[in-house]
Amino acid sequence: MEDKVIVIFKRRSSDPGIDIEIPTDITAAELIYGLNQGLHLGINVDDPIHAYMRAENPIALIRGDVTIEELGIRNGSVIVMEE
Repeated sequence: MEDKVIVIFKRRSSDPGIDIEIPTDITAAELIYGLNQGLHLGINVDDPIHAYMRAENPIALIRGDVTIEELGIRNGSVIVMEE
């Protein structure tokens, strides 16, 4: 797999989204922390119940210590923040 992928990040499903390049060797928790800090999302990363996102294409729950590569996230995947 590639070292980086370009995904579409959306705060809500109905948003147009933005393209973000992310490395595939970071964990889901690191991705959530980085997006939260960089985009000021307001996610409480200290509470694992609320520190997650979901992906489309492939469908995945982005959470914990699993890497982006292990989740199967690839170019064109959509990551959505909303609960």
